[in-house]
Amino acid sequence: MLGLGLLCASLAYWVNSAVQGIPPNRWWVVLSVTGVVLRALGHWVRDRAGQALSLQARQVLRTELLEHATAQGPLWLRAQGNPAWWTQRLIDQVDALHGYLARYLPARQAAVLVPLAIVVTVFSIDWVAGLLLLLATPIIPSFMALIGLGTQAVHATQQTRQAELAGHLLERLETLPWLRRTGALAESERAVYEAAHEYRRVAMRVLRVAFLSSATLEFFSAVAIGLLAIYIGFALLGMIAWGPAPSLTLRDGLFILLLAPECFLPLRQLAQAHHDLTAAKAAAETLAPWVQARAVTKQETSNTAPPSPGQVLAMDQVSFHYAPDAPPLFRELNLALNAGEVLGISGPSGSGKSTLLALMAGLVPPTHGQVKRCQRWSWLAQRPHLFHDTLRNNLLLGCPTDSDGREDAVLLAALAAAGIPLPDPQLPLGLDTPIGDQNQGVSGGQAQRIGLARTLLQQAPLWLLDEPTAALDADTRDTLLPTLWGCARERGVAMVIASHDPVVLARCDRIFKLEAA
Repeated sequence: MLGLGLLCASLAYWVNSAVQGIPPNRWWVVLSVTGVVLRALGHWVRDRAGQALSLQARQVLRTELLEHATAQGPLWLRAQGNPAWWTQRLIDQVDALHGYLARYLPARQAAVLVPLAIVVTVFSIDWVAGLLLLLATPIIPSFMALIGLGTQAVHATQQTRQAELAGHLLERLETLPWLRRTGALAESERAVYEAAHEYRRVAMRVLRVAFLSSATLEFFSAVAIGLLAIYIGFALLGMIAWGPAPSLTLRDGLFILLLAPECFLPLRQLAQAHHDLTAAKAAAETLAPWVQARAVTKQETSNTAPPSPGQVLAMDQVSFHYAPDAPPLFRELNLALNAGEVLGISGPSGSGKSTLLALMAGLVPPTHGQVKRCQRWSWLAQRPHLFHDTLRNNLLLGCPTDSDGREDAVLLAALAAAGIPLPDPQLPLGLDTPIGDQNQGVSGGQAQRIGLARTLLQQAPLWLLDEPTAALDADTRDTLLPTLWGCARERGVAMVIASHDPVVLARCDRIFKLEAA
């Protein structure tokens, strides 16, 4: 503010000296340069502080959201939406807060301090000019508030459409082979075009509101400055003979006119940044449920404690329900598993076998109670996910970084133990056989056995297997089970197997039976 005052006073002095033919004082040159430097330095400090605040706040928020998502587990995350939906929230919605933190908050502070200081300064020179500024100043915030009432809904709609479009595109990419086979590419292309056009329409609505509101505010600030200029001009011409007008000098009038736009500038900047506020509000409403639930993530930190000596897994008074108002799926469940023991989980479909395995693995947190497990464990889902890569690289994901499991001989041995000896005519390139999206290139049974081979390579003391033989025929199953049990006995591995298959359950040391939910 000091830099602005010095700069405006210097400019008024130079113009007044030139008009009246007064030799300029060299000290005003120093004051002019000082004003320019202080003004530039003030803007730099304000912008830098806003950028630093935004960067720090968004980093903290992203960390908290990731911690919450990690504690809730991938199953919870998948239930929220596909990866594109989640990524849009984590990146775009958090970045939508940047304008509020970096621009709106500094602009709001400047909009309070700068006009107040200018009005007080002008009042000390000419109370009529000060009164005109004081009456005109509230016009811009008033219109800003009226315009802002409708812009938040527009921003919320835009962000929702953006998330839907991201999910829409990812779903089409994931199912592209199926769309090609069923001849639905043209229809899918039209659906993507319509979704993109809808997002384009909403985005243009946001821009239209922004341009119209900015034009309106510029108009009213120009009118206010014009009224002030008319008063000063008539006063200097002697056409106003009342109040402080007769004593108003050219230098003071120029000083007031130079300060007037600076009085409205912070208000106009605040009005422009008001769209950042509405965008941030819309993003905050989307992120609020996750931010408010971050306290829930703290309870999972205690579940990383190791179990008692000799045990690889212990569940103590574990209860779980999917929603606060839903009936519990498990209530005060107690379970312990020793090293080398095989536990079978049986029960009808929907009884919670997969959910119980997910609780054991930490993929979902318990509602109450505590789950303790060993530091390393292997998970084999009903439908193992194979990445778009070669067979070799998919298997290498199961190799510990400190092992020699990167040798092809070890990978081939794991495949053979899982029931896929190479060479295999269905895998013509051996370990270099490519695997596409959605496990393309391998059958369901092969995908399950590749996942099992990856489990064998991990060398973990605990295996959690969800229907490991569901996609296998009886002969392959009968060949695979002795190998699986033999590897587990040889390594002292504890296994938890969820299965409907009585042949598999008959081999288990004990069975934990779940009733229908």
